[in-house]
Amino acid sequence: AAPVPSRAPPAKPASKGSVPPPRPPIRLRTWVAAGVVLAGIWFINKPADKPASVAQQVDAAMALAAQCDLDGARSGLAVLKSAKAPAAQLKRLQAGITSAASACEKKQRREQAWSAAQAAVNQALDGGKPDLAATRLAAHVKRWGDDPDTLELDAKVKVAQASVQLDAADACLAKGDRVCLENSLIAAERYKRPELATRTQALRAALSQLLERSLLDTAPGQ
Repeated sequence: AAPVPSRAPPAKPASKGSVPPPRPPIRLRTWVAAGVVLAGIWFINKPADKPASVAQQVDAAMALAAQCDLDGARSGLAVLKSAKAPAAQLKRLQAGITSAASACEKKQRREQAWSAAQAAVNQALDGGKPDLAATRLAAHVKRWGDDPDTLELDAKVKVAQASVQLDAADACLAKGDRVCLENSLIAAERYKRPELATRTQALRAALSQLLERSLLDTAPGQ
């Protein structure tokens, strides 16, 4: 008879010391740190920005022309020509430069005219001739129109004109001339200058007192 195969010895149970300990969970700050590192790597190795398109270069040169930087705009046009930009874009930029050149020339002439007019107006004011100053300013505005600078100077001129009328009103009050005082006040108030409101009100009160005295002097039985 065939020999009976021997049985394999039973496997020994693994000892407790051979089981690896469980891994601790990854903390949130570890994930955050990893994200920061990855973001830094992407930022360093990100692809370079694409060069500006022809349309963007034309727009940039047009903006320079609008700011009266005509040399910069023409340099941009030369660069685009050397790069063989589309003819339509070159034509658009050339038209923009031509239009801006005309506007900038007019702006320069206006600035020169304003400088001369401002000096002439201030000279008249310093000489105590506000009406002459108003005439000179009006001539400039008629030619070039109003702007914030002319409006500011016009207010200064009107204050000077109204002050002259109030000075005349003071003289009339000193003489006790009610009609003269009233006419001077009316002339001053036409300029509508809030800077002189306090002085005007004081003269109005003086006019009222002068009128009251005049009525009492003419009352029957006095």
